[in-house]
Amino acid sequence: MQKKKISTLHLVMIAAGGMMGSGWLFSPYYGLQVAGAGVLISWWITAAMTLILALIFAEVAGILPIVGGVMRFIGVTHSRVVGFLFVALAWVSYIVYLPLEVQSALQYLGFWAPWLIQHNGDSVTLSKIGILAALALMAFLTWFNTLHLNSVAKANSAVSIWKLFIPILIVVGVLAFFAKPEHAISHYESQKLAFEPILLAVTSSGLAFAFAGFQNGLILANSAKNPKIAIPMSVIAPVVIGWVVYSGLSLMFLFCVPAEGLGNIGGIAPLLGLMSLLGLHYIYVVLFLDAVIAPFGTANVYTTVTGKILYGFGKEFFPKSIITRLNKCSSPAIALWINFVLGALFLLPFPTWSQLVNFLSSLTLLSCLSGPIALMVFRQKFPELERKFKLPFPYVFGYLGFASCSYFVYWSGVDNLLHLLILILIACAVYLVMFSRHNPLAAFSKSWFLTAYIASLYGVSYARSIEAIPFPMDNLIIFGVSMVFATIFLLSQEKKDVIAKNIEKMQLEVASDNK
Repeated sequence: MQKKKISTLHLVMIAAGGMMGSGWLFSPYYGLQVAGAGVLISWWITAAMTLILALIFAEVAGILPIVGGVMRFIGVTHSRVVGFLFVALAWVSYIVYLPLEVQSALQYLGFWAPWLIQHNGDSVTLSKIGILAALALMAFLTWFNTLHLNSVAKANSAVSIWKLFIPILIVVGVLAFFAKPEHAISHYESQKLAFEPILLAVTSSGLAFAFAGFQNGLILANSAKNPKIAIPMSVIAPVVIGWVVYSGLSLMFLFCVPAEGLGNIGGIAPLLGLMSLLGLHYIYVVLFLDAVIAPFGTANVYTTVTGKILYGFGKEFFPKSIITRLNKCSSPAIALWINFVLGALFLLPFPTWSQLVNFLSSLTLLSCLSGPIALMVFRQKFPELERKFKLPFPYVFGYLGFASCSYFVYWSGVDNLLHLLILILIACAVYLVMFSRHNPLAAFSKSWFLTAYIASLYGVSYARSIEAIPFPMDNLIIFGVSMVFATIFLLSQEKKDVIAKNIEKMQLEVASDNK
């Protein structure tokens, strides 16, 4: 029996709703703090780069509809060790969603319960009580999913419509009644446009994270009624919608609050602070529902998904391990609790929303490297494969997509790049111990370029941090690094017959998923 097909509109709404998570509550305000009025340019840059990646995945997903995340494409075109590293890093990025969404909700609750948060200079972090509350909520959601694995996310369309139209209505209403051009002028005069903070705001302020939901439509693209229309629309429309909404939210802060009054809003709950400043207290209830209840719902969904990812990871790489065990409710309980422990570790060193989202963005967007590489490999070796959507100039898009991922990761900052490098080295060590103890050089020869790539980004970022490399020379170097490593990734692909077997395996999995 075939699954019920999804309409193009439904697919667009799911993807657009996925782009309206906790990012809309914080990113416009934090972006304004970093880039000033230039945040509008930051949104343009983020949308353009995301659209390049989204169009790339639209073609690749049209060949092999995604089952389990975009990171899996690299396992089709490259070695087992590279596939392991990408899936492991993507799994960690999903782990971070639970503490991120819980922290987001508690930070907004801190507007009424100040004992949940504390001020550290210009930043707002969870207090000790706040961290304990976050751990308790994470534990509750984990426990809930050990009992009710199949009870979440049954009304995606309704939730997406709510999450999409509430911000739009707030933006239109506030701008219509409270916008003043002199406020925008004061922002421009207090912080002159500078290109470096405009670029840094893309990842460090959560702008890139806000657009990561473009993948949601592609995950369900194989269930669309008309894939040739649905696949490109499911990535183009949400990116455009996201750009309009997020730019509108930034305009709301720019035109409704003078530069000297921005500090009165505070970073605890920026939108609530703005509503309070404008005297719109009656909107509090709506914002409370969206800022507190919605993140809990999102956290619940990601708890389920992350448990399934670790379970599937175990089935492929550790088939007889404890993470593949199911409890009496057919839930991977052990995998869920492992995710909880690791998620708690990320909550402790990254106690602020901006710090968590910065690290999450670098992880998530690193996994997107699989798309540009798969696009070029499939065009090079399998031009005969049916494509429901076909990009012109595949190598131009492929190299630009690789460079876009590189910039997204690079702009996350030197500290996050160091954390990312350490995480990759740990993942490499785990693979060597588990699968390649007797022949570590073979595994290293097939994966060295991934570690070298991140090390290169970190090296440039560190040199910029100590001002050994000036701006914008560092960004020009990153582009050159991207071109070199994109070529190395291409040259390191598996042989055609091996890739063909991997494609066949993926197609069988997709067919089974559609039954």
